[in-house]
Amino acid sequence: MTAENVEHATLTLFDGTLVLVRPIRPSDLQALQRFHLRLSQHSIYLRFFGIVPELSDDRARYFTHVDGVERFALVATEPTSPGEIIAVTRFDHDPDTTGGEYACIVEDRWQGRGLGLALTRSLIEAARRRGYRAIFALVLPENVRMVNLLKDLGLPERVRWVEGVQRIEVDISRPEKPAVD
Repeated sequence: MTAENVEHATLTLFDGTLVLVRPIRPSDLQALQRFHLRLSQHSIYLRFFGIVPELSDDRARYFTHVDGVERFALVATEPTSPGEIIAVTRFDHDPDTTGGEYACIVEDRWQGRGLGLALTRSLIEAARRRGYRAIFALVLPENVRMVNLLKDLGLPERVRWVEGVQRIEVDISRPEKPAVD
């Protein structure tokens, strides 16, 4: 990853594709709605635990209007069309803790290329700079890609089951372990 700051970065995917990353903005409301419409029903189900055919204006406003501290999000944009979002990762602070809930979703045609992992690492660095020490994700058992993504971070994790959903807690207070070949 190259950039002065992980919140405005250029990520290099496994295939060499360069993708720009930046914080989400209120002006992304319609781009986020278009992104959602390009997702498969399966991807939407894994992220939202149900079918959400479209993002209402109110829901899109909630996702795009963040304070940058308690709630923040990063988007990756289409290399040939920077106004189009291809992935989103977000953090919502859990009150009375030094952590918060994490979520990530990648447009189907961009999945499997390392974008979710790279974007998550950028979000973790942003969370560390804000003083956070942990993230947790609520993950459906069939969401193998998300489970693997969190393991691939190389950070200490703990898994608990809450009402049939995995709560995967990741300690972000330490740097990642180097990858082993």
